[in-house]
Amino acid sequence: MAQRKIKIRGVYRSGSHLPIWEVLQQAGIWDKAGLDLVNFEYCAMPPDAERALFKGDIDFISGDHLTPYGLVARGKPIVSIASPVNGQNASIASREPIKSLHELRGKGIADTPMEGRDGGFHHGRGNHMMYLIRAGIGIDQVNWVESESSDEQFEALKSGKADARFISGAGERYKELGLHVLPLGPLPMINGPTLTTSYTVLHKKKGLGERLVKALVLGIHFAKTKRRKTEKILATLNKRTGEDYQYSRVERMPKKPYPDPQGIINAYELGCIKSPEAKEISPLALWDLHYLRELDDSGFIDKLYKRKVRDA
Repeated sequence: MAQRKIKIRGVYRSGSHLPIWEVLQQAGIWDKAGLDLVNFEYCAMPPDAERALFKGDIDFISGDHLTPYGLVARGKPIVSIASPVNGQNASIASREPIKSLHELRGKGIADTPMEGRDGGFHHGRGNHMMYLIRAGIGIDQVNWVESESSDEQFEALKSGKADARFISGAGERYKELGLHVLPLGPLPMINGPTLTTSYTVLHKKKGLGERLVKALVLGIHFAKTKRRKTEKILATLNKRTGEDYQYSRVERMPKKPYPDPQGIINAYELGCIKSPEAKEISPLALWDLHYLRELDDSGFIDKLYKRKVRDA
């Protein structure tokens, strides 16, 4: 007897999360996991997503990495159950050549404000702060030249209003202007389409946690083993959104989407900057990995990758 599908609604916090969810949708994986995704929309700011989750308007959030620590400290039932992206890479573009981040002490860095107008925490800015913290530089030892506009940040660097700016990619645009680019290497960080939900939802919809994790695992497996089909799905997504999502974005996701331990600690430290009361809880208090562990312990994931898959 076929299992009864669970209807679910979700939001994603960034368009960069879309590739893996598009794979799940177009490959019929929600259905295979016993789920019926009836609504999935973009939500710009964490407070709006969290409010919808606690009201029961949605069942999960794709993302939401930093503000939940403060919510857990205040007794809210928010929980993260899987993490398919556990790091990021950045470079620093500067007007003068530098060999390390230490040379930025006292300098101006163009970036987004730490918080949005409604109090939401900008994770990108948080990542940049964590690069400084890990290099032994206090976030108050640099001068932040803040703007919500990426173009204005770029102009601030060009004009000399700022001395440096964190960037992604190789920075060819900056090099062509005679600016200098220093790759910073990987930063362990909970990032991307983390599965975040609430215990209220999980208790109300029995089996939801298991099915959400299984769907994500199946989606990652599809992407890793059916490259041509996945690239076709991403090409359609790119045409629809005007973006340029590459196959590597989903291919590098781990077979078993456990969070990286240092990534948890780094995200927690940023969460404490946003919500100092979070210092009273453990970095692990947000996480419940038993759904993933049970699926892993059953041998399901290992068996998936032992099968021969035809990528037609």
